[in-house]
Amino acid sequence: MEQPLPKTPRLSLSAKILLGMGLGIIAGIFFGELTQPIGIVGQAFIQLLQMAILPFLMASLMSGLGSLTYEDAISMGKKAGGILALLWVIALTVVAVLPLTFPQWPSAMFFSPSLIEETQPLDFLQLYIPSNPFFSLANSIVPAVVLFSIVVGIALIGIEKKQSMLDLLSVIMKVMTRVTEFVMKLAPVGVFAIAASAAGTLNFEELGRLQIFLISQMVAAVFLTFWVLPALVASLTPLPYMKILRSVRGALVTAFATGNSMIILPLLTEGGRKLLEEAELANEETTSAIEVIVPTSYTFPSSGLLLSLAFIPFAGWFAGSTLSPAHYPGFLVSGLASFFGGSMIGIPFLLDLFRIPADMFQLFVTVDVFTGRLGTMTAAMHMWVLGLLGSCALAGKLRVRWRKLAGYLTVCFLTGIVLLGGTRLFFTYAIESEYTKYQSFVEMALRFEPAETGIRELTPDEKTVAPSENTDMEAIRQRGVLRVGFFKNSLPFVFQNETSELVGFDIEMAHLLANDLGVNVEFVRLPDRDKIVEYLNDNVCDIVMSGSALRPEMTESVIFSDGYMDATIAFLVRDHDHDVFSSWEKIRSAGDLKIGVSSHSQYYQAFARSLLPQATLIPVNSPREFFKEHGKDFDALMYIAEAGSAWTLIYPAYSVAVPLPNPIKIPLVYPMPKSHRNFADFVNAWLRLKKRDGTLDAVFEHWILGRGAKKKTLRWSVIRDVLHWVN
Repeated sequence: MEQPLPKTPRLSLSAKILLGMGLGIIAGIFFGELTQPIGIVGQAFIQLLQMAILPFLMASLMSGLGSLTYEDAISMGKKAGGILALLWVIALTVVAVLPLTFPQWPSAMFFSPSLIEETQPLDFLQLYIPSNPFFSLANSIVPAVVLFSIVVGIALIGIEKKQSMLDLLSVIMKVMTRVTEFVMKLAPVGVFAIAASAAGTLNFEELGRLQIFLISQMVAAVFLTFWVLPALVASLTPLPYMKILRSVRGALVTAFATGNSMIILPLLTEGGRKLLEEAELANEETTSAIEVIVPTSYTFPSSGLLLSLAFIPFAGWFAGSTLSPAHYPGFLVSGLASFFGGSMIGIPFLLDLFRIPADMFQLFVTVDVFTGRLGTMTAAMHMWVLGLLGSCALAGKLRVRWRKLAGYLTVCFLTGIVLLGGTRLFFTYAIESEYTKYQSFVEMALRFEPAETGIRELTPDEKTVAPSENTDMEAIRQRGVLRVGFFKNSLPFVFQNETSELVGFDIEMAHLLANDLGVNVEFVRLPDRDKIVEYLNDNVCDIVMSGSALRPEMTESVIFSDGYMDATIAFLVRDHDHDVFSSWEKIRSAGDLKIGVSSHSQYYQAFARSLLPQATLIPVNSPREFFKEHGKDFDALMYIAEAGSAWTLIYPAYSVAVPLPNPIKIPLVYPMPKSHRNFADFVNAWLRLKKRDGTLDAVFEHWILGRGAKKKTLRWSVIRDVLHWVN
């Protein structure tokens, strides 16, 4: 008789997910950017995973609270709720200080519309009070949904014939759980797609910065799980620290291995009961309390889940829009409330709330495959500690021993300082980060097909480049050359890239204008901005295209085109002074500041004086005078945000601050000779067409928003750079 073949052991879901992540990373490295299209599969998985969360959350809160009596709810709310609040405070404190580990790496960014958008203050009434619960549900306003569910759950306590309602809620929870379980069966495929797309498109600079979040999360999770939380129990109860750890280690390992904190609830409940019995703290009250508190605590955000909040300040640091200290109270409160729905709802909500690029969520999903397991391990310890402390508190067994508590707090503080400082030093000296934004900027090239080009530098004593003539449209066409004047230090409107090619926003526009005129273009470098009227009316050039602002004092001497861009008044400041210049009120209250202003326009000097009557204004010829010797004679330079952002790419220790509210706009124009009325009419009509057909927007995105700085060369991959199977 043949022996039956042994069954092949089946992989668990968590093992399949880990395998999917590993294969995805390998696929991304092997195929490179060819994996980008499958990112849509990962996005579909994320949205499927999110769809059951809010219904489950509502049913869980309503059912959990509705099944209690008023006496039980009040007693548990006071004692267990107070302990839960303490654990939240501890976790949120760790989240708040974790950004201190982020190193001071050089960082700068191109102009972004978010610089001039006024951040709306948090509307706590709309955020937390659901005047229309259906609106809150439809718009995923999680804090309002949570409050609505809690109110309904409390109302259910006083209903006599509530069992049918509780049964219905129980069925809804089971249905939503089954939906989630079905979607989780797709997790290996979804995680594979996310990991492959991320690994195939992440550049190496981003990968280096991603280590910061992974390592800091690991340090925080280990610190909370193996010291802060168990030592808190040891300081408030007779339970020894090592015995607490030994009793829960099985649950911790299971939580980390599976990434699921729900399946360890029986382990935590039974383990807590046995530990209390061994310590002679068990009685009917403590036993029943731990059997209620541990399962109920699963409904509320745990310390492990709250650690994921640290991704928001990391995402801001990563994307160059760091959260200021003033943001943190609102961030922590909103984060706690939104995480009642879990990180898959809370993270997108917070990214949107603090104007951090939404595509950072894809990055979170990728790293959460690992950091989520650390969080699950910390969540297991959180529920264990809450059950032990809550049970002892309800039974009157909790004792505050001040000497022991003071020792615990001292060790926590000193250990925290060492961990923060050590992690920061490790990031600073052990992980290399090369600043590449400047190199990306100087590698930029023209987006559209250029015209035939020549460059001429005007000498200081030269007045004309051709005999005097009435340079109108016909003369330009007969000559076959459009002569465009420009000034140096006009980033990003005019500059030379690393190949010494003249490029920039206005250079691009000059090529387009020449092409539409059917002529070549000659660029004339003008030495002195104060002689712009002379250059134009002495026939040195036909038009000046060099990021020039409208100057009212020149309107009688030259013709200005219509505004082709509305630039925003801003200040170039040292990074640490950014907050001082974030509003006109703060600037005026700062006292006698030394502000650099353009020396080329009396109008804008007078305008600056009217805005800042207490400041000392220092005329400068160009931004380089401000940056020379690190601007030691200036507190800030009044400039325009769209151009100032380009200068910060060269000098990353500086940033652009747009004073709010009501950002001030000024038009950028193209000056032309007074006699060139028909040419000016053509330029204005041409600009209107370029605005309507999207050309101006495309040039703006390329040069001002920095789309053109993103290298179009494909990232390194095995299939392309090693095997050479594709080009």
